[in-house]
Amino acid sequence: MASKSKKSRIAIAFGGVALSIASAIALADSSGNWTSGREVYQKVCGYCHEPNPGIAPSIQGTQPKEIREKVRQGHRAMPAFRHTEIDDKALAQLIDYLK
Repeated sequence: MASKSKKSRIAIAFGGVALSIASAIALADSSGNWTSGREVYQKVCGYCHEPNPGIAPSIQGTQPKEIREKVRQGHRAMPAFRHTEIDDKALAQLIDYLK
């Protein structure tokens, strides 16, 4: 059985994922567009992927193809993000930011 600490981390991860999905469009600027890859990372990705403490692995330096696949298809607890949440331009900016 999972420890209490592990259960808490899992609950936080799922809560963060739900918040990311619900607020992705609201966090973009008033026109619904992201202003930079850094903004996408800070407002959507960073919650889980910050390396310290991080409840998900760091994605700094991840290959562009892998980022695109996981953003669009999801991976384990990470949801897939639709084009209406993170458009292709913002995804390209995110990939450039992570290099």
